[in-house]
Amino acid sequence: MMNVKNNKKTVKIKTSFTAQRLTNYSGLLPVFKFMHKLGFFDKLGAVNLPLGRNIKYSTQSIYGIIVLGLIAGMNRISKMESFSRDALIQELFGLSGHIDEDTIANRIKRFDFQYTNTLIEHIGQMSSKVHKQLGTDADILDMDSTVKTTYGNQEGVSRGFNPHKKGASSYHPLLVFLNSTKECLLSWLRPGDAYTANNSSEFIKQAFSLLPSGIKDILVRADSGFFDGTLLSTIESYPGVKYLIKVKLKNLQSVLLSQSWEPIPGKQNYEMTKFEYKCAGWKQTRKFVAVRILKEKHEPGELLPKQGYEMFCYVTNIDADPLAIHYLYGDRGTSENWIEAVKKQMFAGSMLTQDFWANEALWQASILAYNITVWMRCLTDLKAARQEPATFRYWFVLLAGKISKTARQVNLKMYDAYHYKDWWRRIEKGVDDIVFR
Repeated sequence: MMNVKNNKKTVKIKTSFTAQRLTNYSGLLPVFKFMHKLGFFDKLGAVNLPLGRNIKYSTQSIYGIIVLGLIAGMNRISKMESFSRDALIQELFGLSGHIDEDTIANRIKRFDFQYTNTLIEHIGQMSSKVHKQLGTDADILDMDSTVKTTYGNQEGVSRGFNPHKKGASSYHPLLVFLNSTKECLLSWLRPGDAYTANNSSEFIKQAFSLLPSGIKDILVRADSGFFDGTLLSTIESYPGVKYLIKVKLKNLQSVLLSQSWEPIPGKQNYEMTKFEYKCAGWKQTRKFVAVRILKEKHEPGELLPKQGYEMFCYVTNIDADPLAIHYLYGDRGTSENWIEAVKKQMFAGSMLTQDFWANEALWQASILAYNITVWMRCLTDLKAARQEPATFRYWFVLLAGKISKTARQVNLKMYDAYHYKDWWRRIEKGVDDIVFR
């Protein structure tokens, strides 16, 4: 065997930290421009926090940097300080120095119920702009709740049902998503011991108030945690609004067994029924629909399988057959993915202070960060709109660049051979072309 010598010399590379005006986040420039077109910074100017005369940084700048930081992958307030040193962020916000962690935390602690509620209203106003542009006239509101485990003694945390870590303290936020865009229209931070349906009636009222005016055909869809007579009555008080909620009753099995069932054509072992029923505490009967599927179950120690039914039951005012309603409810499973995107990819509930309303303001920042990327992609590129926020962050936002200045122009230069250059440019042009009506 011939011995091949490797004559390649070791390359000597000298390192230094002398390069200036570099950024790791070139993709935030189109995002920043999109936020301006939405009126994000103008609306934040209306959040008049009680501040002293000698403040160095505006609330628009601090909160805007938090939202952009979340989009870029920052999940701690301490990381926001480092993020504010980035050359692009310095340029966008006209900073002469970084914003330290204490300044950011202290500003967020100025928020209270009034100011966080103003933030929520602004989310609705920006949503209306987007949906007017999209021409949305029908939508599904997917209601849900989630558990966010906390580690510490933050104000408002408590022990409740926690599927992730039994016995741990948590928050238990409510959320409602618009199915057409996957955006989170409204979210409330709540203590961990709050039952799923607690305050859901007031929550859906606020969600309806935030809905874009062009959306006339509305369906509210929710799991069994929202099977609540007060919530149903509230939804029914809005003419024309439909609802589809999974049923949760202690005696559900016996109620279903007492109904008349009929086979579903073309679906072997499927049966359906619909009936009127009045639950305890209700003032009226409501329409229930159910589907059952005959299945074989293998019990431990039993030689032969046993037959049994898998039951699905819903309360609804939709005029359709039970199987179609069953399939329509099944589509809501994707809302779990949206919640995980808000929590794990936009870090909702990861940045915490000891103050509840500050934590609510940070939670809303994550909602805004999630929505901004969703809205921007829906309006500019359908392929990107199908991606998760973290995927979009990886190829669009986290792009290195160098900032240079001439007498009249600021330039951002990026890698010439970047693989996604043409796609990136199309989205940038899409943002530049947006004119909100």
